[in-house]
Amino acid sequence: MDGLMVGYLAAFAVGGIAVLSALLLTDIGHGDGMPFLSLTSLSAALTGAGAGGFAASALGVAALPTAIIAAVCAVALVSVLQLFLTYLRGQQANSHSGRASYIGRLGTVTLELPAGGGWGEVAFTDADGNRVRSRAITDEPAGLAKNAPVYIADVDSEYLHVVSIPDASPDAPTPSNQ
Repeated sequence: MDGLMVGYLAAFAVGGIAVLSALLLTDIGHGDGMPFLSLTSLSAALTGAGAGGFAASALGVAALPTAIIAAVCAVALVSVLQLFLTYLRGQQANSHSGRASYIGRLGTVTLELPAGGGWGEVAFTDADGNRVRSRAITDEPAGLAKNAPVYIADVDSEYLHVVSIPDASPDAPTPSNQ
């Protein structure tokens, strides 16, 4: 093994250990900074460059094409990792509780709900105390104005189904029916 091959093998080993440590022992993302400059992304780039460079060196490819192959592998691995982590970053802390747990909650209209099937937006607090905003529809004949208190009566895959509760405060305690 020549020095170039050993260098790529070392980069692969260090990057692989770092990316596994970053994925398994730390939080996925905090939402601050640029995700492609995170420890996880830099570790993945090092792993990809090491793997691509080592493979090219082992096949006897010259130094410059080996470096290009290493760079392409680094970019490819970071791209795949960012595509995968995008879905993990999008998960909310409350994603383990289903939308059905929203039934019975009280909320406030934040974007007017028109009559006739148009949708608006409702804000409320879920069972874990997290503030949630979701698209909603109503069967009320006059629709619901902004800041109107509502009761979440049903949910489907797209919308919350809400009804007005004229004499209720949105901050009133929610009956525990779950």
